Amino acid sequence: MPGKQAVDVAPANSDVPWTERRLLPLKLAGQIAGLSPATLYRLEAGGRVKFKRLGGRTLVEVASLIVLIDGSEDWTASDHGAAGRAKRAERAAQGWQ
Repeated sequence: MPGKQAVDVAPANSDVPWTERRLLPLKLAGQIAGLSPATLYRLEAGGRVKFKRLGGRTLVEVASLIVLIDGSEDWTASDHGAAGRAKRAERAAQGWQ
């Protein structure tokens, strides 16, 4: 068709590397990113990942998924729960005395 781009949607079990595809099924995109479909929908609503509709299926644009993954923050340990761990350690130490 004139003016239309060909869309590459290889099956999930294809030998084509995911980074070379234009679109991915929602489930496969979630597995690659380690995210649930619900989280992907939330990210799409926030403009952080792009979806396409093709043949009644919701597909994720690979380019936007790569940007999302590359833009993720580095993991660092947090203090969340430190007070609770200290209190449990204190109680455990009291129990041994």
